[in-house]
Amino acid sequence: MTVVLLLSACQSTINRMNDCRSGDWQLIGNKDGKDGLDRNFEERRRFCVSVDADKIRAESAGLYETGWVTGNQQFWYQLGRDDGRKAFPVTQYLVQSTSARIRDLHTPLNQPSYEQGWQQGIHEYWFNTGMNDGKAGRNASEEKVHATNPGSAGFRADAYRQGWSEGNYSYWENLGYQDAHVGIPDTTLTSHAAAAKSRELLVREDAYHNGWNREIVEYWKQLGWNDAVSGRDIQLRRDDARRRGLKIMEAEYQQQWQRRLMQYWEEAGTADGYGQPFQLEQRMNNARNDQVFVIPQTRDIYTQAWNRQNAAYCTVDNAFNWARQNQRMAIEVCPVSLQFRLQQAQMSGRDYEDISHRSRSLHREIGEQQDKYRDTEQRLNRLEAEIRRNQDDKNRPNNQDNANADRKNERDRNELRDQLQSLRRRIDDMRSREFRYEQQLQQIKRDLRL
Repeated sequence: MTVVLLLSACQSTINRMNDCRSGDWQLIGNKDGKDGLDRNFEERRRFCVSVDADKIRAESAGLYETGWVTGNQQFWYQLGRDDGRKAFPVTQYLVQSTSARIRDLHTPLNQPSYEQGWQQGIHEYWFNTGMNDGKAGRNASEEKVHATNPGSAGFRADAYRQGWSEGNYSYWENLGYQDAHVGIPDTTLTSHAAAAKSRELLVREDAYHNGWNREIVEYWKQLGWNDAVSGRDIQLRRDDARRRGLKIMEAEYQQQWQRRLMQYWEEAGTADGYGQPFQLEQRMNNARNDQVFVIPQTRDIYTQAWNRQNAAYCTVDNAFNWARQNQRMAIEVCPVSLQFRLQQAQMSGRDYEDISHRSRSLHREIGEQQDKYRDTEQRLNRLEAEIRRNQDDKNRPNNQDNANADRKNERDRNELRDQLQSLRRRIDDMRSREFRYEQQLQQIKRDLRL
C-alpha cells in the first residue's frame, strides 16, 4: 500500500511539473476545480517557479481563476449526474455538501451546478428504465406504475417514453432476428402481433422486418456453408422453403455453398499432398459417399493444393531428418527427378544418426576414462609423497619390515605409472576416433547440400 501511494504521489508531481512547463494556467486551474480542490493559485505559482518561471505571467492568475470556476462547476455537475443516475433525490446535495470528502478537500459548494448535473442524470435514469421495460416486452402502462410509485425519485415521463419507444423497437427487432436466425418465416409476425395486442403491447412491424430481413441473409449463408459438406444443395432447400413459406436468399446461399466446397477441395489436396499419392479421381468418385459435391473448380483447386504440399513434403531436409528419427518417408509420391536424391538423403540421415550415436557413446567413455586417469594420478601422487617422506625421515629404522614396505611402494608406483600411460594412450586414441566421427558428420552435411 505504501509503495502504491508513493508511486501515485510521484506521478502527481510529474504531472504538475508538466503542467508548469506547458504554461496553460487555465488548464491548471480547471484541473484543481475538477478535482474538488479550493483555489490555490499562489501554491501552484510557487511550485512552478522552480520548474519554469518564464511561464508565469501577469495574466496567469486570471486564467487560473477562469479555469478553476469551470472545473468547480464540472466537479459538482458530475457529482449531481452520478446521483441522478442512481435515482437519488435532488436533496442528496445536502448529503454530498457535508460529506467527509468535501470537508477534507475544502471544496467550495456549488448547488446550481449539482442540480444541473442531477437533472441530466435523472433523465438518463428514466430513459434507461424505459428502455429496459421496452426491451423486456412490457407495455406502456408501466409508465403509470413508475409515476405513482412513492419510491420513484424525480420521475421524468418524457425520458421514460423516449427510452421505452427505443426499447420497444429493439424488442420487435430482436424478435425478427430470432425468427430469421432459425429459419422461421416472417409471416409468423401475425401470431406475434396477436399475442402482443392481447397484452396491449405496441406492435412495430417495421422493427420486426428490419431484424428479420437482416438476419435471414445470414441464415441462408450459414445454411449454404453447412449444406455443402452435408450432401445438400439449393434444389433441396428450395422445396423445403416453399413448403414452409420461407423467403429464399438463393444468391447468398450459393455463394457460401460454393466457397465451402472450394475450401473443402483445397483442404483435401493439402492433406493428400503431404505424403499421400495424388488421388483426385478417387475423391471425386467418392464425393457422394463423403456427402460433398464436385464443382467446376475442383480439379484445379485440388491439384494446386496437392502440388504445393507435395513440394513442401519432398525435401532433402525432410528425408534426412526423418531418417535420423527412424521415420519412413513416402519417396514414391515425390517427383521421379527427386527420388534418387531423397533416397541418398535418407541413407545419409541413417548414417548420420548411427555415427552420432557412436560419437555420443564414445564421448561418455572418454569421460569415464578421464575420471579413472585423475583417480590413478591422485593415487600415484599420494604414494610418491609417502615415498619421499620415508626417504627424508632420518629417524626411520633400517629394518626388514621397512625394506619390504619400500619395495612394495616401488612396485605399486611402477604399476600406477604403467596404468597412467595406458590410460593416456587409450584416451588419445578415443579422442582421435571422436575427431574422425566429427569429420564424418560434417562431411555428410556437406554432401547433403550438394
